[in-house]
Amino acid sequence: MMIIDRYISRSILAATGVVALVVGALVTLMLFIGELDHMGEGSYGLAKVMLYVALMLPARMYLVLPVVALLGSLLALGALATGSELVVIRSAGVSMRRLAVSVGLAGAVLAAITVLNGEILVPKGVGHADSLREQARNGEVRQTVNDGLWLRQSGYVLRIASTLPGGRIDGLLAYRFDSQGRLRESLKAPSARLIGHELVINHPQITYLATDHSRVATPKQLSLDVQIDPQVLALAVVQPDELSSRGLWRYITYLDHNDIDAADYKLALWRNIVTPFTVWVLVIFALPFAFGSLRSAGAGQRLLAGGLSGLLFFLFNEIVASTGPVYGVPPWLAASLPTILLGVGTVYWMRRVS
Repeated sequence: MMIIDRYISRSILAATGVVALVVGALVTLMLFIGELDHMGEGSYGLAKVMLYVALMLPARMYLVLPVVALLGSLLALGALATGSELVVIRSAGVSMRRLAVSVGLAGAVLAAITVLNGEILVPKGVGHADSLREQARNGEVRQTVNDGLWLRQSGYVLRIASTLPGGRIDGLLAYRFDSQGRLRESLKAPSARLIGHELVINHPQITYLATDHSRVATPKQLSLDVQIDPQVLALAVVQPDELSSRGLWRYITYLDHNDIDAADYKLALWRNIVTPFTVWVLVIFALPFAFGSLRSAGAGQRLLAGGLSGLLFFLFNEIVASTGPVYGVPPWLAASLPTILLGVGTVYWMRRVS
């Protein structure tokens, strides 16, 4: 059986590699076309565009890895079925369950690759890519948040327009409320910097509000006692699906400590955890195709069937993940429900064709 395990696993991994190369080429082309409008801004030339595309490729491939694994498995198992190799293996007394173990070994390897990509390559690649592009286009690394980054610290509600290396902040707004929720102080400043556990604000304009009057002050500098880690601030300006599980856990802890809703980040964390299992299940999901109606079908038909199945699963997965928080579905369930249903359906289908 070890020989059969290695043969089936090697066939699936080779076919998946071919599919990954094709999909990777398409993704690379799309990324390159998307950056053409910005080429020539500052020192952002062709070489840096290509490097940016290469650094962003793992993040874009991570989104489609489950579908790539499914298509590769369908091609490999379909080819084995067309050559009657799977039929011979079954005739030798190998059960469908044991075949699923052989296929699952390849799925485990692909799941491990998914973990490596999602936990190391994606966060590092995105971070370096963003820094490269901003440095080339603007002369400095600036992380701008479209609607502003909102934080709550030490009785203040802070809005940050953009962040720079070294804990520097551009475009700061701060509001302080009393115990009854009434606004007592508003602050506006062009820049600030995190130094230790203090937020040092340069040239702030402070408006003090009372019941019957207000007062404006413009000191040269002001220090607020805050507990914002510069690394946490760097995590806050990155999209949840581009963070590693460790980074997500660290930022979730910060948000929970400050009573801030962390549902999006918890969902992203659970999706990071579930995605490798999804890849593994999808590889096994391809096995019944080889014994069902597509046994005698050509590679094109198998790819079409697999592509449609993968697309439907991808859409269902995204819909559940997007609507789950709206309807109060726990993040762990919203992230894992499609995979659980897929696993149950795979087991049922395998019993039908065995």
